[in-house]
Amino acid sequence: MANVAVIGLGIMGQGMAENLLKHGHTVTVWNRTPHKAAELAGAGATVAATPAEAAARADVVFEVTADDSSSRAVWLGPDGILAGAARNAVLIASATLSVDWIEDLATRCAGQGVTFYDMPLTGGAAAARTGNLVLLAGGDASGLPALRPVFDAIARDVRHFGPAGAGTRFKLILNALQAVHLAGFGEALRLAEAAGLDPNQVGEALLDRPGGVVTRLAWDSYLTPPEPLNFSAAWAHKDLTYAARMAEGTGQDRHPLLDGVLSLFAAALAEGRGEEDWSTVNPVAPR
Repeated sequence: MANVAVIGLGIMGQGMAENLLKHGHTVTVWNRTPHKAAELAGAGATVAATPAEAAARADVVFEVTADDSSSRAVWLGPDGILAGAARNAVLIASATLSVDWIEDLATRCAGQGVTFYDMPLTGGAAAARTGNLVLLAGGDASGLPALRPVFDAIARDVRHFGPAGAGTRFKLILNALQAVHLAGFGEALRLAEAAGLDPNQVGEALLDRPGGVVTRLAWDSYLTPPEPLNFSAAWAHKDLTYAARMAEGTGQDRHPLLDGVLSLFAAALAEGRGEEDWSTVNPVAPR
């Protein structure tokens, strides 16, 4: 069994920590708001005072914060992960972050001589709770098999996309496509309603057509907004912003679907709907 630190105890981090404990790993946690860490202490986790202290106890460190700003805060400085991590530790960024920051972080880790992976998560809150996440890895593939006992506690699959930064690039592409699909599904329901069709009947029928899991996600959110929140409009906007920034760096000048769906989520935030489920971009009330 491994000594594992989880830095950031939102929906995903909390589920990961719980499953690591269930599988017999020694778990140290840190969170900006202490009450979430205290909940895990009752299940057997050790609560660290700083990210550096958590990292110092660990063979493997998962960082699962919200965005670039919160990620930088837990990695850098005298209380940060890099200040506390041992040379033989494996450091993993599992938040959805910008490519620029991940590349900067990978360089810093290499300069310190520690192993680093960017490994964003997919599968949502349910997968985090049940240990069925998919880990989207960038980094040295040869080091992944040794981490299998840790990964098996939290994930059903690990997909490797290339060197450090590749996992993040894929995650941004994935979330952009899902957002486009979600917005398209909402537009289809609005068109159905305007054309005199029952959007409930149309939605059920669309589940039989191409679209798969994202259509199911969109339909379920349309019927009953998830509680607790699975993925907010603000988080979607953040990920789409990072994806658009990445797209600009490729030299390609046309991404109309990405640009269009980003504008939808920007409007949702401007209207005060950032803390609602990301299906809020589909304003059709179920009948």
